[in-house]
Amino acid sequence: MKLQRTKLSDLHPDPANARRHDQRNLTAIAASLKEFGQVEPLVVQKGTGKVIGGNGRLTALLADGVEHADVVELDIDDTRAAALGIALNRTAELANWDDDALATTLAALQGMF
Repeated sequence: MKLQRTKLSDLHPDPANARRHDQRNLTAIAASLKEFGQVEPLVVQKGTGKVIGGNGRLTALLADGVEHADVVELDIDDTRAAALGIALNRTAELANWDDDALATTLAALQGMF
């Protein structure tokens, strides 16, 4: 995997992205980016500039006036790009929270942010 810095003006969201980002979600993404910076690269289809993974981050970065971001380019066709986009979004949804561990961590973080 090769990480590179790319102008956001060279990228575009996937118009067929099945994942939607409402304002509540974009606000949360923007807050995370402000607090922690970009810690995950955008996943981009090589040659097209289409964002396969990170469409919400792309929207939040652009809204904040950011001009460059870290990306990983993949040389894959449109079918594989669509399948990967679904996989990147869906796999996180299939995980479960350990409510006790989450409560403990949140209690420890209280007042830090």
